[in-house]
Amino acid sequence: MNVSRRALLGAALGSLAATAAGCARPADPATGGAPGETLGLGILGTRTGADRRPIDESIRFEQGLRVAVGWVTSRTNRIGARTISMARADDRNDPGAAAAAAEELVDRGCRILVGGFTDPVALRLAEVAGRRRVLFIAATATADELTGVNRYTFRSGPEITQLLLAARSYVRPGGRLVVLAADRARAARAASMLGAAATMVLPAATTNFAAVRRIRAAQVYVDWPRPEPRLWTAIPAGVQPITILGARNTWHQYGTHAPALRFVTPYVDGATSNNGYQALRVAVPDRRSDTGHAEGFAAGQMIVRAFQSGVRGTDDMIRSLADLELNGVKTGLTVRAGDHLLAQGLWGGRLTWVGASGALTAVTEREFTPDETTPAV
Repeated sequence: MNVSRRALLGAALGSLAATAAGCARPADPATGGAPGETLGLGILGTRTGADRRPIDESIRFEQGLRVAVGWVTSRTNRIGARTISMARADDRNDPGAAAAAAEELVDRGCRILVGGFTDPVALRLAEVAGRRRVLFIAATATADELTGVNRYTFRSGPEITQLLLAARSYVRPGGRLVVLAADRARAARAASMLGAAATMVLPAATTNFAAVRRIRAAQVYVDWPRPEPRLWTAIPAGVQPITILGARNTWHQYGTHAPALRFVTPYVDGATSNNGYQALRVAVPDRRSDTGHAEGFAAGQMIVRAFQSGVRGTDDMIRSLADLELNGVKTGLTVRAGDHLLAQGLWGGRLTWVGASGALTAVTEREFTPDETTPAV
């Protein structure tokens, strides 16, 4: 089934179309549940911690989520007689703290949990969801291990393999490629996918980039938690970097390498122009959507769909999301039934300096279709 805004709004009025083949018809959302009943949603965001990156991502993701829930429900945050009640908790960017907060949210009646802005936190939340039998939608974490970890866990964005499948289109045949990564597992995965000639593991706390300056390669793939100014400065001139694009407020850290950089991204402002994008654009700061907003928007759509169809419990929610197609800010999203991977298109492009002030702007050069970025089961 293609669940666009029109379809979901129709559902809220009691005219929900039939589900995809093999899934049961959901309960009528206009009549299911008692008047005044609340639908508990637990949002585990990062509010505190030494690393600012997950805090910023959490803010953008929740903005996108709230816009989507309002957009789908005609700004009522209601499904029939029932109100979506959002409870927030701080995961402190710590798996243990996140798990404890998730347990408390479930005890308070939250039937859906959403969060996970780093891989360790997301994986721990998936474990809690599996044990407590509640739905979990992972936020911006990209760990492949989340895909298929249990039947309760879904994704609102791509896994790292999807991003690497797109990134390898920028690898020049016959040229020497070196992978820079913060840990050996990610370095090995990227090297295998991209056909790299060598890898270099640089722990996130490193202060010595002398080895980077001695790289002899035509290209370097940088798998780094965030742009690191010293790292980018150390990359020799003439070596073309490839990376996963970070949030807008990190772009200046790419420094003089910004124009040579080729990026892959799940989403960048202006990559789409549709009703979902317009709804998001007017609701976010400076009317500029950013990484995380689109994934939050997709999560919001999935949450409404699950609550519409899950009157009888979590199993109904799971069935309602299997093979679900979503059109919002990003179009052509499909929840793969077997392992809950979110098949989707991605974008590739470059950064360019514009205007007298020399502001950086992302220019998309190509769109990768879901067929190009979806790994086999």
